[in-house]
Amino acid sequence: LIEKSNLNRQFLFRQNDIQKFKSDVAANAVISINPDINIKSYQHKVCPQTEQTVFNDDFFKQQDLCVNALDNVEARRYMDTR
Repeated sequence: LIEKSNLNRQFLFRQNDIQKFKSDVAANAVISINPDINIKSYQHKVCPQTEQTVFNDDFFKQQDLCVNALDNVEARRYMDTR
C-alpha cells in the first residue's frame, strides 16, 4: 500500500493515493497516459509460495513486460531470479 513517505520518491503517486495498492495506482496512471495499453495489476506477494499458483513460468512467458512495485530487498532479489 502507498504510504505518505512514498510520495516524495514515486512520481505516479499523489496524496489521495495513500492506502491504495501501488500496483493499481501505477496501472491507472499509465492507462491515463495511454488508454490503449493492456495492463493488469496484481497484489500477490512475489515469493516461492506464489511461484506455483500465480507467478509461474507460464505467467512470465505470456508477458511482454513486467513492472514491479516492490519495496523490499527480498522481493527484488527473488524477482531478479525469475
